[in-house]
Amino acid sequence: MGQLRIGHLVEAGLWLSLCLFLYIYSFDFDKDIEIYKFGASAWPRVIILLMAIAAFGQLIHHWKKGDEASSAMISAAMDDGSEEAAHEAHHEGLKWYASTFALLVIPFAYMRVPNWIAAFLSIEGTEAHVIRIVFAVILIGIFIYYMRRNTVGAMLTLPLFFAALLEDMGFYSMAPFFIIGVMFLFGERRAKSMVLIATLIFGLLMLLFVKILFVGLPVGNIYPFYDIGSWVVTVLQ
Repeated sequence: MGQLRIGHLVEAGLWLSLCLFLYIYSFDFDKDIEIYKFGASAWPRVIILLMAIAAFGQLIHHWKKGDEASSAMISAAMDDGSEEAAHEAHHEGLKWYASTFALLVIPFAYMRVPNWIAAFLSIEGTEAHVIRIVFAVILIGIFIYYMRRNTVGAMLTLPLFFAALLEDMGFYSMAPFFIIGVMFLFGERRAKSMVLIATLIFGLLMLLFVKILFVGLPVGNIYPFYDIGSWVVTVLQ
């Protein structure tokens, strides 16, 4: 049994039981899809397999290392000087919390304010799309301006802002900028390296989702983002 405890076995058993339940349930929607040879259940089963592998991996880790390694990691995390660093960076003051809140408001503002403006002006269609694009540009400018002053707030905001833009701008247009933004927030400043890494990651994502799993990603619904997304899908397929 190595260094395994009953709690480790119970935890692994619960995760594996969940995987088994989800796998059995996947047969309820296991149907053929004309444009995807692996069927409707392929992608969910990939996730289930990864969950099962993670459960086995954690069980093996506990078997070899027990709780000592995890306890050491937790202790190191609690004693890594983060509290002092936060204090020195003024991450405890009201101003910092206010700026973080302001950054987090940005994605929600994009999802609501353009609709309010369009409704107030009684416009729709292309004119409403122009309002969304202009408002998005303004919010992106505000985000870029403040992200160097509040990196933590920007890290929290960026995924939400990216998700908020997906419906209108599409994954294919926004993902490269999102990847570059993440690298910048984590300290990378070499433009050439960021472009090369973003290209590589974006290419792997396209290979996985479009060519292998054939998962439909948002193409956007505003010109020219819709055209860009549709063109990428057409080329890759």
